[in-house]
Amino acid sequence: MSKAETAENIKKSKELISSLYDLLIKRDDYKENSGLQDITDVLVQVNKTIDTNKYPERLVSKLVSYIYSMGPAHRIFFPKDQESLIDELGVIAQKSGNTGLYSGSFDFKSEFFKTL
Repeated sequence: MSKAETAENIKKSKELISSLYDLLIKRDDYKENSGLQDITDVLVQVNKTIDTNKYPERLVSKLVSYIYSMGPAHRIFFPKDQESLIDELGVIAQKSGNTGLYSGSFDFKSEFFKTL
């Protein structure tokens, strides 16, 4: 992948992450649902570190996996507008070529606060 493509993926990811964050914090169940709060914490962390991450598409892949793992665990239903943003992040994540088979677990938000 060229540097221009990577830069475009980073830019698009940051836009999608910001949009998703804005939608999640406005949800009626945000304050009561610790899963949503964890997701928004991770979104902020990924947005901060994606520019300097060696493999930004892999980071987005892990983010998307984390979001989808939190859904059932915390009974989070994503409405169509939120789901479409997550899906768009998933398209960027596919560019990493990382199937997730050999990557570490990202079931906990603390994994995103370590050096990736």
